[in-house]
Amino acid sequence: MNTKLLPSLLTATTLAAAGAAEQPASFRGNAAPAQAAVDQVIVLTDATRYVNVTGGQTVRFVVGDRSFNWCFQDGSAHVVPFDLQKIAPQGVLAHQVTTYVADDVRDGWRQLHRG
Repeated sequence: MNTKLLPSLLTATTLAAAGAAEQPASFRGNAAPAQAAVDQVIVLTDATRYVNVTGGQTVRFVVGDRSFNWCFQDGSAHVVPFDLQKIAPQGVLAHQVTTYVADDVRDGWRQLHRG
């Protein structure tokens, strides 16, 4: 393979994935109960345009006087960035917030060191 073409190929693959069919909500994780313990609290304002979260964590999103909890799927880096409105309860979020999900680096360490 011509290594000079590799960056172009990676860019094309990434763009193709971003434009691919919508991923099922289950790829993103699941709603968590309001009383659930959370790993992170993210306050969203009208100025918030993106959030970074980690797979395997439960996050409380606070929007004004409302909030919701979401448990992101562990090993979620395969998830294409998505609009947080897709998982927020109806009417909680009035603008697009792009959500980026990173893999939990501890999960990779555990996989490498399994006996």
